[in-house]
Amino acid sequence: MKKTFLLLTVALPIVLSSCATSRPPVAFHNTDNTALIVKAIDGSKCEVVAPTTMTREEDARLLDQAKTFAQHQTAVVILENYNEPQLGHEFRDRTFGWFLGLRGLGYQHIIFLRGNGVNDPNGLPTLAEYD
Repeated sequence: MKKTFLLLTVALPIVLSSCATSRPPVAFHNTDNTALIVKAIDGSKCEVVAPTTMTREEDARLLDQAKTFAQHQTAVVILENYNEPQLGHEFRDRTFGWFLGLRGLGYQHIIFLRGNGVNDPNGLPTLAEYD
């Protein structure tokens, strides 16, 4: 028991410091022309940018409508009005529902980008990417 505690005490600083480096944001370049691209305006409103443009909807309503879309592998969510300098509570709050909803619809590759008011995702900073 004491050896385990000592080992954990020594290992904890090493583990915490190894995760401390952050990588600079990578500019996104869309390679899947069939990807679902959604612009998330805030925590409740969104609009579809591609494959076909749709007007603003509630997030849950759009995910419900997305069931009728042709099945594709990639979904891109542009987070407009996202203000955190590093991923934190706001990111988790805004992306959790999207992640679960899109995975439930069969999307295997989900990408979250920091928006800047444009509909074209190319060149926007990548916040997170899930395969």
